[in-house]
Amino acid sequence: MDSSRYRIKKCILQNNEGELVKLLKSGFNPNHEGGWPIRLAARHGLYPIVKLLMQYGANPHLISEAGASTLQLAVYSGEFWNTDKWSFLLSCCDSSQLADGAAVAMVFYNIPALKKIMETGRCNTHIPTSLTGKTVDELARGYKLQSLLYSPRIQNNINVVSPISSPGNIRQTESDYRMLSPQPPRRNLSPSVARFFNQTANQTSLTPPRNTLTPNYLPFPNF
Repeated sequence: MDSSRYRIKKCILQNNEGELVKLLKSGFNPNHEGGWPIRLAARHGLYPIVKLLMQYGANPHLISEAGASTLQLAVYSGEFWNTDKWSFLLSCCDSSQLADGAAVAMVFYNIPALKKIMETGRCNTHIPTSLTGKTVDELARGYKLQSLLYSPRIQNNINVVSPISSPGNIRQTESDYRMLSPQPPRRNLSPSVARFFNQTANQTSLTPPRNTLTPNYLPFPNF
């Protein structure tokens, strides 16, 4: 790892905005090596660093070697989605990118993120998502989360049904799903989907271009 890459990685992981600004002002390219810095920050839920990098020209739409976007990794981090901290990122994503983020939110049970994505009013629920090949509508039916798609501005603690709930189909509240840190893959999570995020989480140097993942490439559990 060369000196500049080490320094930028250290600034990101330490959430050191001051040192990061110095590096950016000295000419460091925020889209260095396929734009991994912004994705690394998103993976750890560091929204101030993501926002700062974007202000200096980082492209949040560059895709990792594994196929992950900044939004998908921010959702996967689970951090600060019960606030409006990520609104700047949501505002620059198009309908298909929002759909990809919604898919991650459902697969990893980040209900606050799903609500925020749906509240934009711009998420396309009818196109196949890159992570699973299924549409947001199909995923919502599988995970019993349809109410969050069509009534996004719902009250706190709304009851939703877990697709892997214990015997008796116990109903759980939103707080049961809130992700404060990435959770281990769920029992019914496809190994390919788990590898998608595990691989990305261990990468610092990530490269585009995006390759749309099809259902045949990323199998998903039957609902």
